[in-house]
Amino acid sequence: MTAAASRVRILCVRAQPNPASAPVLSAVVDEWMHALALHCDIEMIEQDFDLIEVYERVRPDLLLFDSIHWGRKHRLNIANIGAYPELPRALLANNDPHDPMRPLMMDMLPAYGIDTVFCTGIEDLQQMNELRRFNCFVLPKFIDSAVFHDYGEAKSIPVTIMSAHLFPTYYPWRAQVTAEIQHVMPTLLYTHPGYTNGGGNSFEIWDESYARMLSRSQFCVADTTALDYVVRKHLEIPAAGSVLVSPPSEALKDYGFADMENCILGAAGAELYAKIMAVAGDPERYARIRSNGHALVHARYTRQAWTHILDWFACRRALKPGEKIQQDGVFGAFRAVPAGADVAPIANFAVQDNPMGVKLRAAREALLTGGDLAAAVDGLRDAMSWIGHVAEPWLMMGVIAFALGDLENTAHWLTRRSAAQGRDAPALGLLDPCEIAWLLLFAYVNADEELFEQMSDCAAATSHVSIRRVQWLIDGARPVADLAAAGLDRPRPGDRLSIHWLGDEDFNSWFGLIQKVLAANVKAAADRAA
Repeated sequence: MTAAASRVRILCVRAQPNPASAPVLSAVVDEWMHALALHCDIEMIEQDFDLIEVYERVRPDLLLFDSIHWGRKHRLNIANIGAYPELPRALLANNDPHDPMRPLMMDMLPAYGIDTVFCTGIEDLQQMNELRRFNCFVLPKFIDSAVFHDYGEAKSIPVTIMSAHLFPTYYPWRAQVTAEIQHVMPTLLYTHPGYTNGGGNSFEIWDESYARMLSRSQFCVADTTALDYVVRKHLEIPAAGSVLVSPPSEALKDYGFADMENCILGAAGAELYAKIMAVAGDPERYARIRSNGHALVHARYTRQAWTHILDWFACRRALKPGEKIQQDGVFGAFRAVPAGADVAPIANFAVQDNPMGVKLRAAREALLTGGDLAAAVDGLRDAMSWIGHVAEPWLMMGVIAFALGDLENTAHWLTRRSAAQGRDAPALGLLDPCEIAWLLLFAYVNADEELFEQMSDCAAATSHVSIRRVQWLIDGARPVADLAAAGLDRPRPGDRLSIHWLGDEDFNSWFGLIQKVLAANVKAAADRAA
Protein backbone atom coordinates (compact mmCIF):
# COMPACT_ATOMS: atom_id res chain seq x y z
CA MET A 1 0.00 0.00 0.00
CA THR A 2 1.35 3.44 -0.86
CA ALA A 3 1.91 6.15 1.73
CA ALA A 4 -0.85 8.24 0.16
CA ALA A 5 -3.31 5.36 0.20
CA SER A 6 -2.62 4.61 3.87
CA ARG A 7 -3.37 8.11 5.12
CA VAL A 8 -6.17 8.27 7.66
CA ARG A 9 -9.31 10.02 6.44
CA ILE A 10 -11.06 12.22 9.02
CA LEU A 11 -14.44 13.88 8.72
CA CYS A 12 -14.27 17.05 10.82
CA VAL A 13 -17.68 18.31 11.92
CA ARG A 14 -17.68 21.96 12.90
CA ALA A 15 -20.35 24.46 13.87
CA GLN A 16 -21.13 27.22 11.43
CA PRO A 17 -18.64 30.13 11.48
CA ASN A 18 -19.71 33.17 13.45
CA PRO A 19 -19.57 36.20 11.13
CA ALA A 20 -19.20 38.46 14.17
CA SER A 21 -15.96 36.75 15.18
CA ALA A 22 -12.79 38.76 14.55
CA PRO A 23 -10.57 37.31 11.78
CA VAL A 24 -7.70 36.78 14.19
CA LEU A 25 -9.92 34.66 16.47
CA SER A 26 -11.28 32.69 13.53
CA ALA A 27 -7.72 31.94 12.43
CA VAL A 28 -6.82 30.71 15.92
CA VAL A 29 -9.80 28.37 16.26
CA ASP A 30 -9.19 26.98 12.77
CA GLU A 31 -5.49 26.24 13.22
CA TRP A 32 -5.88 22.67 14.47
CA MET A 33 -7.45 21.79 11.13
CA HIS A 34 -4.32 22.94 9.32
CA ALA A 35 -2.13 20.98 11.71
CA LEU A 36 -4.11 17.78 11.19
CA ALA A 37 -4.09 18.22 7.43
CA LEU A 38 -0.30 17.82 7.44
CA HIS A 39 -0.71 14.24 8.62
CA CYS A 40 -4.01 12.93 7.23
CA ASP A 41 -6.76 13.57 4.72
CA ILE A 42 -9.45 15.89 6.04
CA GLU A 43 -12.95 16.62 4.90
CA MET A 44 -14.52 19.51 6.80
CA ILE A 45 -18.27 19.99 7.01
CA GLU A 46 -19.86 23.09 8.56
CA GLN A 47 -23.44 22.94 7.25
CA ASP A 48 -26.37 20.70 8.19
CA PHE A 49 -25.93 17.26 6.67
CA ASP A 50 -27.07 13.66 6.49
CA LEU A 51 -24.44 11.33 7.95
CA ILE A 52 -25.37 8.46 5.64
CA GLU A 53 -24.99 10.59 2.54
CA VAL A 54 -21.70 12.14 3.66
CA TYR A 55 -20.28 8.84 4.90
CA GLU A 56 -20.95 7.14 1.58
CA ARG A 57 -19.18 9.97 -0.23
CA VAL A 58 -16.19 10.48 2.13
CA ARG A 59 -15.74 7.03 3.74
CA PRO A 60 -14.05 8.49 6.84
CA ASP A 61 -12.03 6.44 9.32
CA LEU A 62 -12.83 8.84 12.16
CA LEU A 63 -15.56 11.36 12.93
CA LEU A 64 -13.97 14.31 14.78
CA PHE A 65 -16.17 17.05 16.24
CA ASP A 66 -15.06 20.56 17.05
CA SER A 67 -16.41 22.14 20.22
CA ILE A 68 -18.80 25.07 20.44
CA HIS A 69 -17.32 28.51 21.12
CA TRP A 70 -17.63 32.16 20.11
CA GLY A 71 -15.91 31.57 16.77
CA ARG A 72 -18.32 28.77 15.86
CA LYS A 73 -21.41 28.76 18.05
CA HIS A 74 -24.35 27.31 16.08
CA ARG A 75 -24.43 23.51 16.14
CA LEU A 76 -25.32 21.62 13.01
CA ASN A 77 -28.45 19.56 12.46
CA ILE A 78 -27.23 16.07 11.56
CA ALA A 79 -29.67 13.59 10.09
CA ASN A 80 -29.11 9.86 10.77
CA ILE A 81 -26.46 10.59 13.41
CA GLY A 82 -27.02 7.09 14.82
CA ALA A 83 -25.85 5.43 11.61
CA TYR A 84 -22.50 3.62 11.54
CA PRO A 85 -22.18 3.13 15.33
CA GLU A 86 -18.84 1.40 14.75
CA LEU A 87 -17.36 4.63 13.36
CA PRO A 88 -15.04 6.11 16.03
CA ARG A 89 -16.27 9.51 17.26
CA ALA A 90 -14.17 11.97 19.24
CA LEU A 91 -14.37 15.64 20.18
CA LEU A 92 -11.63 18.26 20.38
CA ALA A 93 -12.32 20.66 23.25
CA ASN A 94 -11.09 23.63 21.26
CA ASN A 95 -12.49 26.25 23.65
CA ASP A 96 -11.69 28.21 26.78
CA PRO A 97 -12.19 26.12 29.94
CA HIS A 98 -14.67 28.73 31.22
CA ASP A 99 -16.61 29.18 27.97
CA PRO A 100 -20.32 29.73 28.79
CA MET A 101 -21.32 27.61 25.77
CA ARG A 102 -19.88 24.43 27.29
CA PRO A 103 -23.35 22.92 27.99
CA LEU A 104 -23.81 22.77 24.22
CA MET A 105 -20.52 20.89 23.95
CA MET A 106 -21.44 18.51 26.78
CA ASP A 107 -24.76 17.75 25.08
CA MET A 108 -22.88 16.71 21.94
CA LEU A 109 -21.29 13.73 23.71
CA PRO A 110 -24.43 11.56 24.16
CA ALA A 111 -26.28 13.15 21.23
CA TYR A 112 -23.56 12.23 18.73
CA GLY A 113 -22.25 9.05 20.34
CA ILE A 114 -18.87 10.60 21.17
CA ASP A 115 -16.76 8.40 23.45
CA THR A 116 -13.48 10.33 23.61
CA VAL A 117 -12.58 13.95 24.34
CA PHE A 118 -9.24 15.56 23.55
CA CYS A 119 -8.51 18.46 25.88
CA THR A 120 -5.99 21.10 24.82
CA GLY A 121 -4.44 21.33 28.28
CA ILE A 122 -5.38 20.15 31.76
CA GLU A 123 -7.52 23.25 32.39
CA ASP A 124 -10.71 21.68 31.01
CA LEU A 125 -10.49 18.82 33.50
CA GLN A 126 -9.66 21.22 36.32
CA GLN A 127 -12.63 23.44 35.53
CA MET A 128 -15.28 20.77 34.90
CA ASN A 129 -15.54 18.27 37.70
CA GLU A 130 -17.86 15.86 35.86
CA LEU A 131 -15.64 15.75 32.78
CA ARG A 132 -13.06 13.94 34.90
CA ARG A 133 -15.04 10.71 34.74
CA PHE A 134 -15.19 10.73 30.92
CA ASN A 135 -12.64 9.20 28.58
CA CYS A 136 -10.39 12.25 28.18
CA PHE A 137 -6.83 12.73 26.96
CA VAL A 138 -4.69 15.87 27.20
CA LEU A 139 -2.95 17.33 24.16
CA PRO A 140 -0.62 20.33 24.14
CA LYS A 141 -1.15 23.61 22.36
CA PHE A 142 1.16 24.27 19.42
CA ILE A 143 2.48 26.93 17.05
CA ASP A 144 2.93 27.26 13.30
CA SER A 145 6.70 27.18 12.91
CA ALA A 146 6.40 28.80 9.48
CA VAL A 147 5.12 31.91 11.25
CA PHE A 148 6.63 31.75 14.72
CA HIS A 149 10.37 31.49 14.33
CA ASP A 150 13.34 33.73 14.96
CA TYR A 151 13.34 36.34 12.19
CA GLY A 152 16.76 37.61 13.19
CA GLU A 153 15.30 41.01 13.97
CA ALA A 154 17.35 43.51 15.96
CA LYS A 155 16.19 43.43 19.59
CA SER A 156 14.81 46.97 19.55
CA ILE A 157 12.05 46.45 22.15
CA PRO A 158 13.27 45.69 25.68
CA VAL A 159 9.95 44.37 27.05
CA THR A 160 6.63 43.69 25.30
CA ILE A 161 3.31 43.02 27.02
CA MET A 162 0.62 41.83 24.62
CA SER A 163 -3.04 42.47 25.59
CA ALA A 164 -1.64 44.50 28.47
CA HIS A 165 -4.90 45.94 29.79
CA LEU A 166 -7.33 43.10 28.96
CA PHE A 167 -9.34 41.60 31.88
CA PRO A 168 -7.02 42.70 34.70
CA THR A 169 -8.90 40.67 37.32
CA TYR A 170 -8.52 37.52 35.22
CA TYR A 171 -4.85 38.27 34.51
CA PRO A 172 -3.85 39.74 37.89
CA TRP A 173 -0.13 38.99 37.58
CA ARG A 174 0.03 40.68 34.18
CA ALA A 175 -1.98 43.65 35.47
CA GLN A 176 0.52 44.23 38.28
CA VAL A 177 3.51 43.80 35.98
CA THR A 178 1.97 46.19 33.46
CA ALA A 179 1.48 48.84 36.12
CA GLU A 180 5.00 48.50 37.56
CA ILE A 181 7.52 47.39 34.94
CA GLN A 182 7.08 50.42 32.67
CA HIS A 183 8.60 52.51 35.45
CA VAL A 184 11.64 50.24 35.62
CA MET A 185 12.53 49.55 31.98
CA PRO A 186 11.28 50.56 28.51
CA THR A 187 8.07 48.64 27.84
CA LEU A 188 5.74 48.30 24.86
CA LEU A 189 2.13 47.83 25.91
CA TYR A 190 -0.05 46.41 23.13
CA THR A 191 -3.80 46.85 23.54
CA HIS A 192 -5.87 43.80 22.65
CA PRO A 193 -7.89 44.48 19.45
CA GLY A 194 -10.89 42.47 20.68
CA TYR A 195 -12.65 39.30 19.57
CA THR A 196 -15.49 40.92 17.64
CA ASN A 197 -15.38 41.71 13.94
CA GLY A 198 -15.81 45.46 14.03
CA GLY A 199 -14.84 46.27 10.48
CA GLY A 200 -11.10 46.35 10.96
CA ASN A 201 -8.64 47.78 13.46
CA SER A 202 -5.92 50.09 12.17
CA PHE A 203 -3.48 48.91 14.82
CA GLU A 204 -4.25 45.19 14.78
CA ILE A 205 -1.32 42.89 14.13
CA TRP A 206 -1.35 39.13 13.77
CA ASP A 207 0.33 36.33 11.86
CA GLU A 208 3.82 37.33 10.61
CA SER A 209 3.61 40.98 11.73
CA TYR A 210 2.82 39.81 15.27
CA ALA A 211 5.57 37.19 15.20
CA ARG A 212 8.10 39.76 13.99
CA MET A 213 7.20 42.09 16.85
CA LEU A 214 7.84 39.26 19.30
CA SER A 215 11.11 38.56 17.53
CA ARG A 216 12.17 42.20 17.99
CA SER A 217 11.50 41.99 21.73
CA GLN A 218 14.15 40.96 24.23
CA PHE A 219 11.53 39.85 26.75
CA CYS A 220 7.80 39.22 26.40
CA VAL A 221 5.35 38.91 29.26
CA ALA A 222 2.52 36.32 29.33
CA ASP A 223 0.26 35.51 32.28
CA THR A 224 -1.23 32.08 33.05
CA THR A 225 -4.58 33.63 34.13
CA ALA A 226 -6.25 33.41 37.51
CA LEU A 227 -6.93 29.74 36.71
CA ASP A 228 -3.24 29.00 35.98
CA TYR A 229 -3.21 27.56 32.48
CA VAL A 230 -0.99 27.90 29.45
CA VAL A 231 -2.13 30.10 26.57
CA ARG A 232 -0.74 30.26 23.05
CA LYS A 233 1.50 33.24 23.87
CA HIS A 234 3.60 31.05 26.16
CA LEU A 235 4.69 29.09 23.10
CA GLU A 236 4.64 31.87 20.51
CA ILE A 237 7.04 34.08 22.48
CA PRO A 238 10.02 31.68 22.73
CA ALA A 239 9.26 30.25 19.28
CA ALA A 240 9.77 33.73 17.79
CA GLY A 241 13.11 34.16 19.54
CA SER A 242 12.18 36.22 22.59
CA VAL A 243 12.51 35.27 26.26
CA LEU A 244 9.26 34.33 27.97
CA VAL A 245 8.50 36.04 31.31
CA SER A 246 5.65 34.46 33.24
CA PRO A 247 4.48 33.72 36.79
CA PRO A 248 5.53 30.45 38.48
CA SER A 249 3.13 27.82 37.14
CA GLU A 250 2.55 24.09 37.41
CA ALA A 251 0.97 24.22 33.94
CA LEU A 252 4.18 25.63 32.43
CA LYS A 253 6.14 22.78 34.02
CA ASP A 254 4.07 20.29 32.01
CA TYR A 255 5.39 21.95 28.86
CA GLY A 256 8.99 21.76 30.06
CA PHE A 257 9.50 25.39 31.03
CA ALA A 258 11.98 25.98 33.86
CA ASP A 259 13.03 29.25 35.41
CA MET A 260 16.37 30.65 34.18
CA GLU A 261 16.85 27.67 31.89
CA ASN A 262 14.47 28.48 29.03
CA CYS A 263 12.35 31.31 30.48
CA ILE A 264 12.09 33.67 33.44
CA LEU A 265 9.47 32.91 36.08
CA GLY A 266 8.60 34.90 39.17
CA ALA A 267 5.96 36.64 41.21
CA ALA A 268 5.22 40.18 40.09
CA GLY A 269 7.40 42.69 41.88
CA ALA A 270 10.87 44.12 42.30
CA GLU A 271 12.61 40.75 42.51
CA LEU A 272 11.27 39.71 39.09
CA TYR A 273 12.24 42.99 37.47
CA ALA A 274 15.74 42.75 38.95
CA LYS A 275 16.03 39.25 37.51
CA ILE A 276 15.08 40.51 34.05
CA MET A 277 17.62 43.34 34.31
CA ALA A 278 20.33 40.89 35.39
CA VAL A 279 19.67 38.59 32.41
CA ALA A 280 19.56 41.57 30.05
CA GLY A 281 22.96 42.64 31.37
CA ASP A 282 24.53 39.22 30.78
CA PRO A 283 24.49 38.58 26.99
CA GLU A 284 25.76 35.01 27.31
CA ARG A 285 23.07 33.98 29.81
CA TYR A 286 20.39 35.81 27.81
CA ALA A 287 21.41 33.98 24.64
CA ARG A 288 21.35 30.62 26.41
CA ILE A 289 17.86 31.12 27.90
CA ARG A 290 16.52 32.44 24.61
CA SER A 291 18.04 29.57 22.62
CA ASN A 292 16.75 26.94 25.05
CA GLY A 293 13.20 28.31 24.96
CA HIS A 294 13.24 28.45 21.17
CA ALA A 295 14.54 24.89 20.93
CA LEU A 296 11.97 23.54 23.40
CA VAL A 297 8.97 24.84 21.46
CA HIS A 298 10.29 23.97 18.00
CA ALA A 299 11.20 20.44 19.09
CA ARG A 300 7.87 19.59 20.75
CA TYR A 301 5.04 22.02 20.05
CA THR A 302 4.71 22.68 16.33
CA ARG A 303 2.11 21.75 13.74
CA GLN A 304 4.52 19.13 12.46
CA ALA A 305 4.79 17.52 15.91
CA TRP A 306 1.04 17.66 16.62
CA THR A 307 0.24 14.09 15.63
CA HIS A 308 -1.46 13.10 18.90
CA ILE A 309 -4.94 12.44 17.50
CA LEU A 310 -3.48 10.33 14.69
CA ASP A 311 -1.30 8.45 17.20
CA TRP A 312 -4.38 7.79 19.35
CA PHE A 313 -6.30 6.54 16.33
CA ALA A 314 -3.50 4.17 15.31
CA CYS A 315 -3.48 2.77 18.84
CA ARG A 316 -7.27 2.42 18.83
CA ARG A 317 -7.31 0.65 15.49
CA ALA A 318 -4.78 -1.90 16.80
CA LEU A 319 -6.63 -2.66 20.05
CA LYS A 320 -7.27 -6.31 20.87
CA PRO A 321 -10.27 -7.61 22.82
CA GLY A 322 -9.93 -6.76 26.50
CA GLU A 323 -7.68 -3.75 25.89
CA LYS A 324 -8.18 -0.02 26.18
CA ILE A 325 -6.10 3.07 25.40
CA GLN A 326 -4.08 4.82 28.05
CA GLN A 327 -2.01 7.97 27.65
CA ASP A 328 1.43 7.95 29.26
CA GLY A 329 0.99 11.13 31.26
CA VAL A 330 -0.11 14.57 30.10
CA PHE A 331 0.91 15.11 26.43
CA GLY A 332 2.31 11.56 26.45
CA ALA A 333 2.20 8.70 23.97
CA PHE A 334 -0.74 6.30 23.67
CA ARG A 335 -0.54 2.61 24.42
CA ALA A 336 -2.82 -0.41 24.72
CA VAL A 337 -3.32 -1.69 28.27
CA PRO A 338 -5.59 -4.34 29.81
CA ALA A 339 -9.04 -2.86 30.29
CA GLY A 340 -10.34 -2.45 33.80
CA ALA A 341 -12.61 -0.15 35.78
CA ASP A 342 -9.63 1.17 37.74
CA VAL A 343 -7.46 1.92 34.68
CA ALA A 344 -7.31 5.68 34.26
CA PRO A 345 -7.25 7.19 30.74
CA ILE A 346 -4.05 9.07 31.67
CA ALA A 347 -1.35 7.31 33.66
CA ASN A 348 0.45 9.03 36.53
CA PHE A 349 -1.91 11.97 36.48
CA ALA A 350 -4.29 13.25 39.14
CA VAL A 351 -6.41 16.31 38.45
CA GLN A 352 -5.87 19.10 40.96
CA ASP A 353 -8.52 21.79 41.44
CA ASN A 354 -7.61 25.11 39.89
CA PRO A 355 -8.08 28.30 41.97
CA MET A 356 -11.73 28.59 40.94
CA GLY A 357 -12.27 24.90 41.58
CA VAL A 358 -11.03 25.42 45.13
CA LYS A 359 -13.76 28.02 45.71
CA LEU A 360 -16.42 25.92 44.00
CA ARG A 361 -15.50 22.85 46.03
CA ALA A 362 -15.59 24.93 49.23
CA ALA A 363 -19.10 26.16 48.37
CA ARG A 364 -20.19 22.62 47.51
CA GLU A 365 -18.92 21.29 50.83
CA ALA A 366 -20.52 24.17 52.75
CA LEU A 367 -23.89 23.32 51.19
CA LEU A 368 -23.59 19.57 51.70
CA THR A 369 -22.13 19.59 55.21
CA GLY A 370 -23.72 22.64 56.79
CA GLY A 371 -20.62 24.80 56.52
CA ASP A 372 -20.19 28.55 56.46
CA LEU A 373 -22.36 29.77 53.58
CA ALA A 374 -21.32 33.40 54.09
CA ALA A 375 -17.68 32.46 53.51
CA ALA A 376 -18.71 30.38 50.51
CA VAL A 377 -20.55 33.37 49.02
CA ASP A 378 -17.49 35.57 49.55
CA GLY A 379 -15.35 33.05 47.68
CA LEU A 380 -17.85 32.80 44.83
CA ARG A 381 -18.11 36.57 44.49
CA ASP A 382 -14.34 36.78 44.33
CA ALA A 383 -14.30 34.21 41.51
CA MET A 384 -17.06 36.08 39.69
CA SER A 385 -14.90 39.21 39.70
CA TRP A 386 -12.20 37.47 37.65
CA ILE A 387 -14.15 37.35 34.40
CA GLY A 388 -17.77 38.22 33.76
CA HIS A 389 -19.14 35.14 31.99
CA VAL A 390 -18.00 32.21 34.15
CA ALA A 391 -21.17 30.27 34.94
CA GLU A 392 -20.22 27.83 37.70
CA PRO A 393 -20.37 30.34 40.58
CA TRP A 394 -23.80 31.52 39.40
CA LEU A 395 -25.48 28.15 39.89
CA MET A 396 -23.81 27.75 43.26
CA MET A 397 -25.07 31.20 44.28
CA GLY A 398 -28.56 30.18 43.18
CA VAL A 399 -28.54 27.01 45.28
CA ILE A 400 -27.25 28.93 48.30
CA ALA A 401 -30.05 31.48 47.87
CA PHE A 402 -32.52 28.56 47.62
CA ALA A 403 -31.09 27.02 50.79
CA LEU A 404 -31.68 30.34 52.55
CA GLY A 405 -35.28 30.67 51.31
CA ASP A 406 -34.42 33.62 49.05
CA LEU A 407 -36.59 32.77 46.04
CA GLU A 408 -35.99 36.02 44.14
CA ASN A 409 -32.23 35.58 44.02
CA THR A 410 -32.61 31.85 43.40
CA ALA A 411 -34.36 32.50 40.09
CA HIS A 412 -31.87 35.23 39.14
CA TRP A 413 -28.78 33.08 39.61
CA LEU A 414 -30.13 29.77 38.28
CA THR A 415 -31.25 31.30 34.97
CA ARG A 416 -28.42 33.80 34.48
CA ARG A 417 -26.14 31.74 32.20
CA SER A 418 -28.89 30.41 29.95
CA ALA A 419 -30.58 33.81 29.68
CA ALA A 420 -27.32 35.54 28.77
CA GLN A 421 -26.40 32.96 26.14
CA GLY A 422 -29.90 32.77 24.70
CA ARG A 423 -30.17 36.47 23.87
CA ASP A 424 -28.83 36.01 20.34
CA ALA A 425 -30.63 32.73 19.68
CA PRO A 426 -32.69 30.50 22.02
CA ALA A 427 -30.70 27.39 21.03
CA LEU A 428 -27.52 28.93 22.45
CA GLY A 429 -29.13 29.08 25.89
CA LEU A 430 -29.43 25.29 26.25
CA LEU A 431 -29.82 24.54 29.94
CA ASP A 432 -27.23 22.47 31.77
CA PRO A 433 -28.62 19.32 33.47
CA CYS A 434 -28.00 20.71 36.96
CA GLU A 435 -29.68 23.97 36.01
CA ILE A 436 -32.70 21.95 34.86
CA ALA A 437 -32.80 19.95 38.11
CA TRP A 438 -32.66 22.97 40.41
CA LEU A 439 -35.09 25.03 38.32
CA LEU A 440 -37.50 22.10 38.28
CA LEU A 441 -37.40 21.95 42.07
CA PHE A 442 -37.62 25.73 42.33
CA ALA A 443 -40.72 25.80 40.10
CA TYR A 444 -42.34 23.05 42.17
CA VAL A 445 -41.66 24.75 45.50
CA ASN A 446 -42.72 28.14 44.14
CA ALA A 447 -45.86 26.71 42.44
CA ASP A 448 -44.78 28.25 39.14
CA GLU A 449 -46.82 26.11 36.73
CA GLU A 450 -45.41 27.62 33.53
CA LEU A 451 -41.79 27.16 34.60
CA PHE A 452 -42.57 23.70 35.95
CA GLU A 453 -43.99 22.62 32.60
CA GLN A 454 -40.97 24.03 30.76
CA MET A 455 -38.50 22.31 33.07
CA SER A 456 -40.45 19.04 32.95
CA ASP A 457 -40.07 19.05 29.18
CA CYS A 458 -36.33 19.76 29.51
CA ALA A 459 -35.99 17.02 32.12
CA ALA A 460 -37.73 14.49 29.90
CA ALA A 461 -35.13 15.12 27.18
CA THR A 462 -32.08 15.14 29.50
CA SER A 463 -30.53 12.23 31.39
CA HIS A 464 -28.67 13.16 34.59
CA VAL A 465 -28.65 11.86 38.14
CA SER A 466 -29.64 15.24 39.60
CA ILE A 467 -32.74 15.34 37.38
CA ARG A 468 -33.74 11.77 38.25
CA ARG A 469 -33.45 12.60 41.96
CA VAL A 470 -35.62 15.73 41.71
CA GLN A 471 -38.23 13.84 39.68
CA TRP A 472 -38.26 11.10 42.32
CA LEU A 473 -38.69 13.72 45.04
CA ILE A 474 -41.57 15.46 43.25
CA ASP A 475 -43.25 12.13 42.53
CA GLY A 476 -43.56 11.50 46.26
CA ALA A 477 -40.10 10.33 47.36
CA ARG A 478 -41.30 6.78 47.77
CA PRO A 479 -38.82 4.42 49.49
CA VAL A 480 -36.50 2.76 47.00
CA ALA A 481 -35.07 -0.67 47.72
CA ASP A 482 -32.25 -0.34 45.20
CA LEU A 483 -30.95 3.18 44.52
CA ALA A 484 -28.71 1.90 41.73
CA ALA A 485 -31.58 0.22 39.89
CA ALA A 486 -33.56 3.44 40.14
CA GLY A 487 -30.63 5.47 38.83
CA LEU A 488 -30.53 7.57 41.99
CA ASP A 489 -27.19 6.57 43.49
CA ARG A 490 -24.73 7.83 40.89
CA PRO A 491 -24.37 8.91 37.25
CA ARG A 492 -25.24 6.38 34.56
CA PRO A 493 -23.36 5.72 31.33
CA GLY A 494 -24.87 7.96 28.69
CA ASP A 495 -25.86 10.70 31.11
CA ARG A 496 -25.21 14.21 29.91
CA LEU A 497 -22.29 15.78 31.72
CA SER A 498 -22.77 18.98 33.66
CA ILE A 499 -20.32 21.86 33.82
CA HIS A 500 -21.31 22.47 37.44
CA TRP A 501 -19.87 21.28 40.72
CA LEU A 502 -23.13 20.34 42.41
CA GLY A 503 -25.16 17.44 41.05
CA ASP A 504 -23.15 14.22 41.26
CA GLU A 505 -22.73 14.05 45.05
CA ASP A 506 -23.79 10.86 46.88
CA PHE A 507 -27.49 10.37 47.51
CA ASN A 508 -27.44 10.94 51.27
CA SER A 509 -25.55 14.23 50.92
CA TRP A 510 -27.97 15.37 48.23
CA PHE A 511 -31.03 14.39 50.28
CA GLY A 512 -29.66 16.20 53.32
CA LEU A 513 -29.25 19.36 51.25
CA ILE A 514 -32.78 19.02 49.87
CA GLN A 515 -34.20 18.76 53.39
CA LYS A 516 -32.42 22.01 54.31
CA VAL A 517 -33.72 23.73 51.19
CA LEU A 518 -37.31 22.64 51.78
CA ALA A 519 -37.22 23.59 55.47
CA ALA A 520 -35.77 27.02 54.68
CA ASN A 521 -38.48 27.68 52.11
CA VAL A 522 -41.27 26.57 54.43
CA LYS A 523 -39.95 29.02 57.02
CA ALA A 524 -39.57 31.80 54.43
CA ALA A 525 -43.15 31.26 53.24
CA ALA A 526 -44.40 31.45 56.81
CA ASP A 527 -42.43 34.65 57.40
CA ARG A 528 -43.90 36.21 54.25
CA ALA A 529 -47.42 35.26 55.31
CA ALA A 530 -46.99 36.66 58.83
